[in-house]
Amino acid sequence: MAKYKDKCEIVAFVENKKGRRDLFLEKYPVDKDMVFDNLNDFIAHDKLADAVIISHYDLLHYDTAQVLLVKGYDVLVETPVANSLDGLVHLKEYSLKNKDRLFMVAYNNRYSSYTKLKEIVDDKKLGDLINISYNVDIGYQNFVHNYVRGNWRITSDTATIMLTNSCQDIDMMINLSKGKCQKVSCFSDLRIFNWENFNTKMSENCFRCSEEESCPFSAKKIYLQEDKFINNSVHINPTSIFKFDNKVTSNFNINAFTKESDKKIRLFFKEGEVEASFKQKEIKIKSFLNTDEKIIKIDQENTDEKLFVDFIDRVKNKNYKSCISDVGSVIESHVATFAAEFANVSETVVDVKSF
Repeated sequence: MAKYKDKCEIVAFVENKKGRRDLFLEKYPVDKDMVFDNLNDFIAHDKLADAVIISHYDLLHYDTAQVLLVKGYDVLVETPVANSLDGLVHLKEYSLKNKDRLFMVAYNNRYSSYTKLKEIVDDKKLGDLINISYNVDIGYQNFVHNYVRGNWRITSDTATIMLTNSCQDIDMMINLSKGKCQKVSCFSDLRIFNWENFNTKMSENCFRCSEEESCPFSAKKIYLQEDKFINNSVHINPTSIFKFDNKVTSNFNINAFTKESDKKIRLFFKEGEVEASFKQKEIKIKSFLNTDEKIIKIDQENTDEKLFVDFIDRVKNKNYKSCISDVGSVIESHVATFAAEFANVSETVVDVKSF
């Protein structure tokens, strides 16, 4: 933010934890009257700024966004934009009723150089796209930190892992398909991190557990500080299959049990295939017509910064048209995500159009 002080200024913020408020004030001096420890107090106050950024609990995204949008703020909301299908529908209605306001979602994937994949699909040099394989490797340490011990461990308090971790990835997958999602199936379970796997040799506290040395998920190894096992309701390794109206199919996997974090995308065409790795920062193009392999290197980039600058420039210039990540444009991917989760819990193939 300090880098762009010529473009914008922080005039107020809301944070209910005193330690975080103090840290924020050290970096961004704000009038103490404009520091709120309660969201309701901020909402009740007269309009204080041109725009707000919503980056608090997933459960509150919908309620906060719709209130502040109606109050007259331009809004940038962190993903997911809503943690229920009903909330999503209502936010779409709010955005249509408030076209004189900017309503953006933090879909930073849309600002990345991996949009080159869409260019490859569009130019058809490898023929028609047949199938997409999209793998989100969370990494075992990140999974344990966020979804076993962390803030996202109880889905009813936040949202399901496909929504909180991967709604942006499903959005990218849908854009690459160039089709409308018709049907989806999904399977996953809770078989690892649950009380059924707890035995008398173990302890809830990692520092007192007799199996700590042989446990890769130990807080002692990951944090070097005391922590204990906390019950969670997050399904591990959701595996989904999507069918689109243009006959393209896609398998989408969220992998908790990987050594490293990465996103790996493979596109299978009539006359070749493409591989992309976010960790390796490259795209490989392999044509069936020759043995040459073309490699596109992706430069280091800050997609969060690109998104933020776009938001600020649009607020400043009141440019609400052709927004890369407006709420209306992300509805489809959110709906497909909700449909996949319903397919998972119901163990059925879901017709997305009638969902």
